[in-house]
Amino acid sequence: LISRLEEVRAVKAIFRQCRQELAAEGHALANNIPFGIMIEVPSAALIAQHLAREVDFFSIGTNDLVQYTLAVDRGNPHVARLYAPLHPAMLSLISIVSGAALSRGIDVSMCGEMAGDPICLPIVLGLGLKNLSMNATSIPLAKAMVRSLSVKDCEKLVNEILELNTAESIEHC
Repeated sequence: LISRLEEVRAVKAIFRQCRQELAAEGHALANNIPFGIMIEVPSAALIAQHLAREVDFFSIGTNDLVQYTLAVDRGNPHVARLYAPLHPAMLSLISIVSGAALSRGIDVSMCGEMAGDPICLPIVLGLGLKNLSMNATSIPLAKAMVRSLSVKDCEKLVNEILELNTAESIEHC
């Protein structure tokens, strides 16, 4: 759970040290191994423009990001009803991360239930995400939906919903 720039830099230093040790031991190493991070907490999403300078890719972990953004444990029956992937705060964070990645020319993907949710998929595509990781059971429907959707229409939808102020109004739209 990366939450600050210093963590990324520390892990990169460990990564470089491990590469040097392996090379010294005579192991063959690939020249260019992409280095990326999961965006799973609001603090990471909010500093995505800084993190994007340090990594080759982002993966947005929506299950944790929703939980930490909304302070809702989806496994707790007392508050699970408040778990809302389409909460305006969530969409704002995803937009920030996607925008930072796209502006720096790095890849951004999404994993978690949101990536395979048919209600969320047009919004996810409209936010600029093209690489999605989901449960195998979600793939056939997601694949069919992606083939039937226009990215331009999805972007128009996102422009509309980013003006809305509740998860319920976004879901309805």
